[in-house]
Amino acid sequence: MKMTLLKCPGESPEKVLKLFDEIYSKTRIFYLLKTALDLNLFDYLNDFKSAEELADMLNTNLTLTKYMLRIFTELGILESRVEMNSNSSNITNNIIYRNTNITNTYLKKDSEFSIINPISYYFENIKNWENLIDILKNKDNFSNTDTNNFFPEVVKRMADECKCWELQKVLYYISKYEEFKNAKKLLDLAGGHGLYAIGFSMLNKNLKCRVFDLPNVVEETKKFIEKYNAKNISTIAGDFYKDDIGNDYDIIFTSYNPGGKNPNIAKKVYNALNNGGLFINKQFFPEKEECIEDCLNNMEWNFSKPKGLEKEKVRFTFKEDLNLDSYLKYLKYLGFEILEVADIPELLGFKNNSPAKMIVAKKL
Repeated sequence: MKMTLLKCPGESPEKVLKLFDEIYSKTRIFYLLKTALDLNLFDYLNDFKSAEELADMLNTNLTLTKYMLRIFTELGILESRVEMNSNSSNITNNIIYRNTNITNTYLKKDSEFSIINPISYYFENIKNWENLIDILKNKDNFSNTDTNNFFPEVVKRMADECKCWELQKVLYYISKYEEFKNAKKLLDLAGGHGLYAIGFSMLNKNLKCRVFDLPNVVEETKKFIEKYNAKNISTIAGDFYKDDIGNDYDIIFTSYNPGGKNPNIAKKVYNALNNGGLFINKQFFPEKEECIEDCLNNMEWNFSKPKGLEKEKVRFTFKEDLNLDSYLKYLKYLGFEILEVADIPELLGFKNNSPAKMIVAKKL
């Protein structure tokens, strides 16, 4: 035992220590951002303020507030400048801070493009990771989420998220098609918030749009229709797995929903479209686990089991789902011509690990 004390282990601990140091540093920033949003800090920094002014407004510790502001400046969330203060006795320099443009746009509660609600998803989900041992030990059932409460809340979050960038990019991308310009009737299938249908109706004044979703979800849809004073928009309450979705549509659009890769839903869409009509399907198509991030996302996907949804082990997949290649082949089998398969990160103009694709298919 004495000789062991004088002998180094076979390998340096550098790799393990570096791993935990990096993770700990990022975790502290995560909670610092959460705290800033909980304090509504960015709502106070539309104009330049000193740390002293801000600490007084928030009733926070001045030293810690100063460090927080410095960190956010380094992260590019705030900008700073030196302000000279003079009085009869001396001249002092004081650092003052305000939001950057991107912070004013996305991190203020009163901004039309605030993403605070979508971001709150991270703060809620981190609690699952904090209690991961309980989830791991609960082998059969992790969390039976009630979809009656789950989906209405999800659509609000998705609305805030998509209207900040993706909504506009997708709307204008689809508006280039002659089939869209000439369309008279559109169905937003499992449309949730209905913002896509609302946007399409704004781009084509002759387009009558319907939003189909679960009864409790379309109640939320109606609120968005009223908010944007949308014209030519109506709702249909139902379950697209069981109920009729209507017919005589020139366009059927669907985005990020549990039936988006299901062959039975695809067949129902085909039958509901007019000849020459477009089926626009925007979905996540995860192909394989290529990195740690994929494994983490799939773990998180398996933390809960919403009632009525038969989830598969890989995130964004459900029972009977097809992968991208199989889904495209099935669409062709039904009688669709695949006009385009757009990569969503490329369409958005920034790269991320999202496996999202948008299929544009035409009924022959």
